[in-house]
Amino acid sequence: MGHALIDGAETTKVLNAAQAANVDATHITVISQLEGLSGTADIEDLFSTKDYLWLHNRATSPSTRQT
Repeated sequence: MGHALIDGAETTKVLNAAQAANVDATHITVISQLEGLSGTADIEDLFSTKDYLWLHNRATSPSTRQT
């Protein structure tokens, strides 16, 4: 089984859904619970501003979308 990386304010809902589906909690990493990050950390806090913007722009560019 793979692993999930989650962030945001609604992690409780995600964790409850995972538990209801019998997903092993050790396969879920909540960003705000990682050592060295704030309790409000989100995915963008894992990257430099330059890298995050590159990823964001690449993901949202019309030329990279599949039809």
